[in-house]
Amino acid sequence: MTGALQGATAGLYASARAPGKIILAGEHFVVLGAPAVSMAVNLHAFATAQATPDGELKVEANIPLSILGRGERASRPDTKELLEPFRLAARESLDSLERRKAGVSIEVECKIPIGAGLGSSAATAVAIIAATSRAYGAKLDRPRICQIAFGPESYLHGSPSGVDQATSTYGGLIQFSKPDKVKRLRLKRMPSILVCDTNVHRSTKGLVGSVVKRARSDSEAFRSRLSEVSEISASVVRALRRGDDVELGELMNRNHELLVQIGVSHPMLDKLVRAAREAGAFGAKMTGAGGGGCMIALCEDEEEAFRIGGVLRRRGGSPYLVSLDPAGVVSSTNGTVLK
Repeated sequence: MTGALQGATAGLYASARAPGKIILAGEHFVVLGAPAVSMAVNLHAFATAQATPDGELKVEANIPLSILGRGERASRPDTKELLEPFRLAARESLDSLERRKAGVSIEVECKIPIGAGLGSSAATAVAIIAATSRAYGAKLDRPRICQIAFGPESYLHGSPSGVDQATSTYGGLIQFSKPDKVKRLRLKRMPSILVCDTNVHRSTKGLVGSVVKRARSDSEAFRSRLSEVSEISASVVRALRRGDDVELGELMNRNHELLVQIGVSHPMLDKLVRAAREAGAFGAKMTGAGGGGCMIALCEDEEEAFRIGGVLRRRGGSPYLVSLDPAGVVSSTNGTVLK
């Protein structure tokens, strides 16, 4: 690969787009070894990269940085620290190409709600890695992009499972056990999913860390839950393949109950989950790290999703209908602006 890059021209412009994600089953427990089922959605992070001859790494971000902090304080964090995972994504991408002294100028725009459990940080890292490598004449394969994204994700979240960057990288619906065990699911019919933001955002790192600590102190209880979540994830795959929304909804409901039991839900999440079920959703659960963030509801169709969304809005949530992103990360070097 290095030889092929010798002719890369400084100033080459590249762009990339990567999707956010929702998790249908298995979040938090995936860190402990259970499989998860996740879906890439049509909310995206965008990155442009330009190779530079001066060896300097520059990052500009169009992101509401005040809610990107690693802790839970309401005060505005230091911008330099907030941009560090973006720099790590670019630097590790260059290192993988043996371009350790190379420079790159990056611009980032994230249209995924930040701190909401929808994989905004992973999608941004994946987009930066893809754009940076393309700016130096290389197109990294998906497993390599996913691997490189562990650096910035670990900086932000401590010990991430890898499901976020895997979903963003591969796209579509995936069954995830480990970074090297990603299985894409092919369905005849996609579920109709409504996402609703509680508008309460917390630190993924703190929530994941608390679950791991509790699992160590109460290993017997977590082993039984881990076994049940593993079966839920397997059953979710079977329900998706059959197009059985009733069973899928019941499985989502039970998964939410288990997440409540391990203390990662939030009163606003539980309120919106109950409201969605009472309004007619087949099932509803939190998605992502919890402690706030987003919940998802399985609806009969788009019309029903709009109706249930109206109920959730009146209960204080911010709902929006999402659809499958089948492509995962995409990149270009021909000057085309990816939408």
